[in-house]
Amino acid sequence: MHPLLSYRLLRHAPISYDIAFTPSARTVVDRIKRAPVPAITLAQPATEPPIPASSHLLLRSPKLPWVVIVKRSLTPNNIFIGKRPQPRKTTTSVTLTNLDVLYAVHGTLMNRVTPEEWASLGEGSRAQRRVAQAYKERCTRMGGGWEKGVVRLDWLGPKTHFMGVRVEKNKETGVYAGRLVFGKG
Repeated sequence: MHPLLSYRLLRHAPISYDIAFTPSARTVVDRIKRAPVPAITLAQPATEPPIPASSHLLLRSPKLPWVVIVKRSLTPNNIFIGKRPQPRKTTTSVTLTNLDVLYAVHGTLMNRVTPEEWASLGEGSRAQRRVAQAYKERCTRMGGGWEKGVVRLDWLGPKTHFMGVRVEKNKETGVYAGRLVFGKG
């Protein structure tokens, strides 16, 4: 993984990012300097060796029943300092970037939970109560979002900060897979 996203047991990634917020210059910061992560860093390949933009990266977490599939983002690069640059073209990068990872994690975890996913926790279970509490706390902290209902991010409870990712390549299939690590801010 790129050093920005790389998580090791004794060394967390240098990024500070609360997944409840869309990636931007205000939300993606260096956790030590408390300064925005430069756009050029976010545009760098997310892995070493780089994963081609025509491929994808699978990210999992033992805390979530969903897989995050990182593909080349079609979202313009909205992270900038000072004058707004021209939107990036989808053909300029030939690899999956750090920003692609952040958009994929945010996009996947901000999806509304389906009735089936909610029921899978068990009606009235401790897990359902924990997720419902996380939903209430998220909406209160963000000053809204009640109408969207419970989202996948709420499965994480108070641990909504992205701490990094470990990546491995399956030798048989050639598919890349990574483990997402979350923590408190």
